[in-house]
Amino acid sequence: MSRVEDKDLGLNRIIRTLNKDLDGVVVKVGVQAKDKAVRRGKGGSIRNTDQPLAVIAAIHEFGLGDMPQRSFLRSAYDENLPMIDKMIQRVANGAVFGLGTNAALNQLGNVVQGMVQRKIVDGPFVPNSPATIKRKKSSRPLIDTGHLRQSIRYVIERKGGNHE
Repeated sequence: MSRVEDKDLGLNRIIRTLNKDLDGVVVKVGVQAKDKAVRRGKGGSIRNTDQPLAVIAAIHEFGLGDMPQRSFLRSAYDENLPMIDKMIQRVANGAVFGLGTNAALNQLGNVVQGMVQRKIVDGPFVPNSPATIKRKKSSRPLIDTGHLRQSIRYVIERKGGNHE
């Protein structure tokens, strides 16, 4: 008579550790609350403002009044969801096979950050109005000084604190 013995060689411990390491972890990609907007002044000079850049980003993302919606966050996410899902699977695999959860989460954040930045550059978006084109001297929506695109960053938030 034969018998089968099931030995746990550490997989259950790895799964418990992963569940603990990833519990309450969120990777947020976008304009972070502390960033301030810049404005092009007379003669093309760039000036800092006290306006939160997140407000400007939200207006572009969702539209406001006569300003059309130019979604760069939601559309970048929606268009790349299959790749993002694969990256999330790699986070779990990387954590299991020695990459570590922090390194895997940073990889995920970097990839999605790049997707959003590419969306800002590549669009497609509703064209700028003639008045905006005249003021900016450019027809490219969302691109004036490059500050919005450069301000897209990711943060890793954990229950009880942040880790960037």
